[in-house]
Amino acid sequence: MNTPFKLAFKHMPTPAFIIESSTGKLLSYNRTFEGLFDKFHAKPALAWDTLCEDAATSANWQTLNEAIKTKQIDRCESLIRVGDKLINMQLELQHLGESVLVCVYDTDHMDLSAAENTLLKFALTESSAGLWIWETDSDLVSCSKSIATLLGCATNQTPRSTPEWHVRVHPDDVKRLDSLVNEHITHNQDYYEVEYRIQKDDQTYLWVKERGRTYTKNTDGSIKKVIGFVVDISHQKALEEHLRSQATFDELTGLLTRGAALTHFKKQLGLAKRQYTPLTMAKIHLDSNNRLTALPMNERNIAIQTSSRYIYKKIREADVLARVEDDKLLLLLPNTSVRDAKTLLNHIINPKDDEEKVLEEGHSNASDFCIGIATFPEDGESIEELALSANQAVEEGQAKQQKIVVN
Repeated sequence: MNTPFKLAFKHMPTPAFIIESSTGKLLSYNRTFEGLFDKFHAKPALAWDTLCEDAATSANWQTLNEAIKTKQIDRCESLIRVGDKLINMQLELQHLGESVLVCVYDTDHMDLSAAENTLLKFALTESSAGLWIWETDSDLVSCSKSIATLLGCATNQTPRSTPEWHVRVHPDDVKRLDSLVNEHITHNQDYYEVEYRIQKDDQTYLWVKERGRTYTKNTDGSIKKVIGFVVDISHQKALEEHLRSQATFDELTGLLTRGAALTHFKKQLGLAKRQYTPLTMAKIHLDSNNRLTALPMNERNIAIQTSSRYIYKKIREADVLARVEDDKLLLLLPNTSVRDAKTLLNHIINPKDDEEKVLEEGHSNASDFCIGIATFPEDGESIEELALSANQAVEEGQAKQQKIVVN
């Protein structure tokens, strides 16, 4: 450690220590970290397995060190031994080659209300959004005041556990919500997004969008805390329902026709402009390999119908799908970034085994799909401009034999 870095490390206000990668021994710690122990008339342990309550042997450090090195873990929580006490701390971990820098945050007394102040509190209030933190081990849910406002209840009556939260969720939506959150935990994912209905204290239901993200992990890499938001999207859902009731459908596919879609798309674009939310358009070519043109008309129609139904089942309830040409579809993704759109579209071009079988039975194949993406406002400020940009992306993808192209 060079002299300037050593001095900066010793005097940094955040408690921190450095561990030798190969052995798990504590090489150094700063004054602030030592001060935590001074309060209890104790000295920091000499190695990770004696400092950390969760580490039974030195092998635990090697497992954690490898996870830090491969960036599987950059933040975790653990019980740290301070004298004869155990203090739950959040650890920020950075691999430095032969050593690991660990910055320490005491989380025993995390106060959610502290997160809802000044600008954040204003933003949450104005956007009708609510903040929550979920501790997976204890199933403790901590809700912000904004969630109490959203649900029309007192702060001390907000859900405090998963069962209490599920009691408020519409019976038709509980299984889907529970399955998606369990998948997030089981597969150790970074984030998830889901829409569902939740009951207010006046017995009415709100449509909300929930976005959850992994906040901290345990030293074994499992998810310890998830933080997220719920946002009221009832007005958006009401608009979608109105659009569906006014729709004109294509006879072969059951999708919106080009004319009907134009009206729907313009309303969604207007909503995105007023609310400053992202909007993504995708042009889907169902026959980019020109395979369908060689089929008899009846089989070709079955293939287009099969592909359209498959794609419709893969999109979200808020999305709008239309057939705008014989073998081309136009998909509008409200409140969706390019990154999220690519995630959704990758699920479309990569069907599961059972989905692939259904496609084959209907003379269809996902390998024939080519998708061009355009986004508002970068690629246009009108539906016509966005459609043109998406079409240009499709043509580029077809020429370069790429499945998804962002304009």
